[in-house]
Amino acid sequence: MNWRQLEPALSREYIRGLLVRENGHTSNPLGLVSALLEHFRRNGGEIIRARALGFRLDGARLTAVRTDAGDLAADAAVVCAGAHSKPLAASLGDRVPLETERGYHLMIRDPEAMPRIPTADADGKFVATPMELGLRFAGTVELAGLDAPPDFRRARILLKQGRRMLPGLAASHAEERISVWMGHRPSLPDSLPVLGPSRASPDVIYAFGHGHIGMTAAPMTGKIAADLVAGRPSPIDTAPFAAARFGRM
Repeated sequence: MNWRQLEPALSREYIRGLLVRENGHTSNPLGLVSALLEHFRRNGGEIIRARALGFRLDGARLTAVRTDAGDLAADAAVVCAGAHSKPLAASLGDRVPLETERGYHLMIRDPEAMPRIPTADADGKFVATPMELGLRFAGTVELAGLDAPPDFRRARILLKQGRRMLPGLAASHAEERISVWMGHRPSLPDSLPVLGPSRASPDVIYAFGHGHIGMTAAPMTGKIAADLVAGRPSPIDTAPFAAARFGRM
């Protein structure tokens, strides 16, 4: 099978490509997270909705997580709050140069054309992905922090590029068929995550900063964090991922 047979919806302007075999994708991220949450609950987990503000320590031992709903008694905690992890690490003396690398996507419900597998345009730096709810165009990088409002013109640019990639798409779509979204990638300057115990307490474990590969790296990160909390040896050496690699900023 040649690539035009594999992806007949693609524009004839594409003359070469690279097929990455055994590459997977999630067709419904919300569905995946919801299933994991339900599994957690079935196994005795409890969800508490509160904003974490910091930690209470007795020497180097953790006694509680401070939240806007009061203290939650704890003898171990994992900081895995994505782009919101930076102030929590700072409260423990680890000043990590984490920045939110904002990304946008645009979804078309009931698209007229769609690739069979996730398809990236190397020049346009965007990806077209078939999803349960439609066709998603995603890409772009915006360094604007956590508080700046979204600039959804960036998402609309993806639609313009996507129509060039997939000429079978309509030249215009009703607004109710289009949805846009912006998210915060937690990124670090060396492109490595922060994994391992905090500076102030071995009871607080860091597991954040995965940039563009959070979902890909999540299973191994979860195993590492679980082993460290349980006092088991980590399956890998976490020293290269320690927050201390950034020094005392």
